[in-house]
Parts: sequence; C-alpha cells; structure tokens
Amino acid sequence: MKRAAIVTSVLLALMNMQGAKAAEARPLQQKKLNSQQEKSGGSLIRVVDGPWGDAAPWQIEMLLNAITDEMLQHFPGRSVHPIVVAHSNGGPAVLYQKGPGNEYQVMLSAKGQNWAEYVYEFSHELVHILANYEHHAAPGQERHQWFEEMLCETVSLYMLKHFSLTWNAAPPLPETSEYAPALQAFTRRALSDRHRKLPAGMSFEQWFSNAAPRLVSSPYLRQENELVASLFLPLVEQNNDWRAVAYLNAGDLPKESSFREFLAQWFRSTPRHLRGFVEQSMQVFRIDKPDASYTAGIEPPAAPDRRRQEAAASPRFQ
Repeated sequence: MKRAAIVTSVLLALMNMQGAKAAEARPLQQKKLNSQQEKSGGSLIRVVDGPWGDAAPWQIEMLLNAITDEMLQHFPGRSVHPIVVAHSNGGPAVLYQKGPGNEYQVMLSAKGQNWAEYVYEFSHELVHILANYEHHAAPGQERHQWFEEMLCETVSLYMLKHFSLTWNAAPPLPETSEYAPALQAFTRRALSDRHRKLPAGMSFEQWFSNAAPRLVSSPYLRQENELVASLFLPLVEQNNDWRAVAYLNAGDLPKESSFREFLAQWFRSTPRHLRGFVEQSMQVFRIDKPDASYTAGIEPPAAPDRRRQEAAASPRFQ
C-alpha cells in the first residue's frame, strides 16, 4: 500500500507538471495565432479580463478568431479592424464608438465554457460589423433595421450548424472535442423553437402582412426576427458569397420609405456581380428586382459626418 501510494504520488506530480506546461503552452499558442494574423493582415480579437467564469480570455479569443476566420470566408477579400471584446450583464451589443486604436468594441453576455453561446452571440455582432452598422444613424434607416437583425440571426444559426458539424473533428479550442454533443443539442433547440415556425394554415405572405407594421416600429422583436431567419437560412446556406451584406446600409432613403424601397436601394447599391444574393432575398418577400441601370462602386460609401454625429447619441447597437 505504501509503495502504491508513492507511485500514485509520483504520477500525480507528473500529471500536474504536464498540466502546468499545457497551461503555459496554450497562451503561447494564442500568441502565435495572433502573430500570424497580424502578419497576414487578418482580424485580431482581444478579450479583456472580466467575469467570464471558468473560461479564460485566451480561450474565448481562440474561439472568436475561429468564428471570424469562418465568417470571412464568405466575404472574400474583406477584413475588419481589430475587435476588443468585453463581458456585459446587459446583453450582447456592438458599440457605435470605436476604441482608442479605432478598434470595434463588442460586448458579450456569454460566460463560462458554454461555447455555443459565444458562437451564437459573436456571430450576430460580427455580421453587424460586416454590414457597416455605423450607417444606421441616418434618419429613415432605422425603419427597416429589423431586416439586418434578422440577417444577423440567420448567420448565427448558420455558424452554430457549421461548428456543430466540425467541432468533434477540429475543435477551435484544444482538448474540447467532448463539447460537440452539447453544441449540437444547443443548435437543435435553436432551430426547433416553436415560434420559428409559421402558424398552421398561414402562408408567409399572410404572416408578413400582419407582422410588417410591428417590425417597422421595433427592430428587436425577437420572435418575429427569428421566424423570418428560419426561412432565410436555406438562402444563406446555398450562397457562399455574402459580400452583398456590406452594401445593406449604403445610400439614403426617405424617412417614410417602404420595405420595397429599402430592398431596392440595397439592390442598386450592390455591385452587379453580387446582386444575386439581394435578388434571392427579395424573392423571399415576393418582391421583384428594381431597374438595375445604376452601377454601384466597388466599396460601400463612407458614412457622412452627420451620421457619425447622430451615432454618438446612440452608443449601443444590439
């Protein structure tokens, strides 16, 4: 017994030493990833200390970088400024104000090792960034802001499905392949919520006719946005190129613009070779594409100073 105890003690000591070395190696692995991204001009996410529970900031950074890498595959040639991520008890959001280094500031409410929640929340906020959310402050734009919220929800579902399929074989975090079943269960629940389905016997046209006034009055009607997102998910899955989303907020609209006019503006602001995604989006609502005589530029126009001033009065965007 004494000999066994000695052997056990030695084994435990060795295991502790290996664990300590692994703990040291993981931050080094994250530093190496960040160095590679800086050299390649890729995105860099930095997670600040906070009440993250039993999740280390470097672990969250690795996952958020993996999400960004996957997302940018659908935006060829696009990169984003560095992103600083902090914890929030008030729900996820991206701030209008940039940080001192012109970095985006994102707040997440996920905590602990509930990795599915990080995927869900950060994917949503990253779509806002890629859609140039800063342009929303223009009068009239907020009238159809629900559409962007719906697209963010759609992409969040897409990313959940993606990581559910790949996590077991290639987890973004070392030694977490065993989390795959929990991620798959989270994804199944998100996809099967009852409110994501149309009421029995009701077509989407009928439902949307009733829901449209509510969506115009408030962009954050979760159940309505999530129902439309469930119908948009196949469209996103069938299109690998999502660059048209970057032109969603380009141009000015009359304050009382209709949803048809909003989609027409998006279509005309988008370069011709990217308009297929917009046209398919319009088809979901049975709206014909507008006259395509206008040829958009390569990059979305920058927001004028007036928008930036108005944005400063609305510091958070959910």
